[in-house]
Amino acid sequence: MFIGISPDQVKTAAEADVGQGFRLGTIGMYDDPTDGTKCFLYVEAGEAVTAAGYLCVVDSAYIAEMLDTTSSAPGAGAGQRVGAAMAALASGGQGWLQVYGKGSARTLASAAKGTELTSSATPGAVDDATTAGLEVINGLSIGTATGGAEATNADAYFNWPIVGRTL
Repeated sequence: MFIGISPDQVKTAAEADVGQGFRLGTIGMYDDPTDGTKCFLYVEAGEAVTAAGYLCVVDSAYIAEMLDTTSSAPGAGAGQRVGAAMAALASGGQGWLQVYGKGSARTLASAAKGTELTSSATPGAVDDATTAGLEVINGLSIGTATGGAEATNADAYFNWPIVGRTL
């Protein structure tokens, strides 16, 4: 816990309706002694978010839904923020997404280190695919390749990621 927040703490939709907690869009920061500075964005889940590390697209009202080729598509997600959930969130619940610093991000099998990461059809996961029609996620990288299966890569680096150009 730091400066009054715990990044993995979530609120249910009922708790959020009571108005207790943080205002949507609040940014919390701290300096981790091992990983350096980390920043988190407080959001409301527009749909259920599976678990920590799953990536979400955040709209201008701070409503998050899991990143996939539909939520990141032009007309839906281009230019919007991307962050990794710090815990599972129920639809309508509220919680934190990591948007800066070293953390964990869900990737598909065999995502390579140091390559552009793109949206995928799998909700919450990115890939290093170069298939036409996928969106590049600017500001997100992995420092270690993901092995032969979909996984939450613990060597991700977030630099205020957004949904970028379409391949």
